[in-house]
Amino acid sequence: MKKEEFSIMPANLNYSTKRNTYNCERHEVFFGKAYRQKSINDGLVVFLTTENHRGTYGVHGMKGHKFNMYLKKIAQETWMQYYNKTEEEFRQRYGKNYL
Repeated sequence: MKKEEFSIMPANLNYSTKRNTYNCERHEVFFGKAYRQKSINDGLVVFLTTENHRGTYGVHGMKGHKFNMYLKKIAQETWMQYYNKTEEEFRQRYGKNYL
């Protein structure tokens, strides 16, 4: 049996916190070489449809900036609450404040 992937993100209609369908793709909210593994370790991952991940309005799409920033804001708030950390501690770990 495959181990369930760790996500602390709150339930939301725009994404799933579990890999529950064949057509979903894992998205590390803070990606790039410096932050991808931290996102995985900290539980800041969501599962998106292909369209919401790589489509035009998806987080990696041409017009997906708004959705990307929305996920980052939720992730920061969730991380600070879950780990009982401050905005400054978040900025030190992820390089930027999204609130």
